[in-house]
Amino acid sequence: MIHAVQSLLAWLLLHRRKTHARETLAGLFWGEQTETRARSCLSTALWRLRQVLEPGGIQRGTYLITRPDAVGFNCASDYWLDVAAFEDGVGRHLPPSAPADRALDWSGAEDAVACYTGDLLEGFYDDWALRERERLRVLYLDCLGTLLRGYSDSGALEPALRCGRQILVLDPLREDVHREVIRLHVRNGHRALALRQYECCRAALKEELGVEPMAETRALCADLLSAAPKSPLAIRPGAPSGTMQETRPPAATARIAPTLRHAVAKLDEARHAIADALHIAESDQQVAGEKKFHR
Repeated sequence: MIHAVQSLLAWLLLHRRKTHARETLAGLFWGEQTETRARSCLSTALWRLRQVLEPGGIQRGTYLITRPDAVGFNCASDYWLDVAAFEDGVGRHLPPSAPADRALDWSGAEDAVACYTGDLLEGFYDDWALRERERLRVLYLDCLGTLLRGYSDSGALEPALRCGRQILVLDPLREDVHREVIRLHVRNGHRALALRQYECCRAALKEELGVEPMAETRALCADLLSAAPKSPLAIRPGAPSGTMQETRPPAATARIAPTLRHAVAKLDEARHAIADALHIAESDQQVAGEKKFHR
């Protein structure tokens, strides 16, 4: 019953802008019961909610609107809801119909996105909860994508990298975001981190989908491997004072691409070997557990 009461409250909050017919709510949360029993369960759940939201000293109807035919949440009450703050803030600062050249209110947009602290109603698996969870997750990822592009275009590389990482935590298969993070690392002068990001992308795709990165992503990595590091500036011996000339890189730098490719191949072999060993160990542990259980 407690789960049903929590679900009912969550539904009323998420659909707070209108009231709902009692028969609709009774069928949604107690559809396996008879109609009479379902309506009785709804009345009991509302009574329990009122004990928490409107205890002694709080006027009836402050938060819950209950009529013989309909039930709803009183949006005129003094309340704060993270979902509402997130959706309202996004609507003000990151509207989907805004022109591409519109200047973003960075502070307001960040405050809105910060209201999303995790997936909605974790542990609830009702169809309506799953739909709402996915809707808000997609909205959150879209907002982060907007911030990522905005920060990147304005040259704010660190905030852009942060947004990219946040997206990849929830959706590690987004190759477009992996590529943008790689480019941001390159712009920041961190080629090693860019190559490491490519490997993260490749590993995620291999593990989850069994595929290699797209041609565009592989080409980006190839450009990184083949690009020679910038030569330091030095004074040419015998040149007039103040004359600067780039020193020629050592011959070893011309071989950096094949060397790195070889290292990546070896890392892949080691990763597969570790995965196989872990799988065998887990299988042995499971067999040992089953033998112990059957004794």
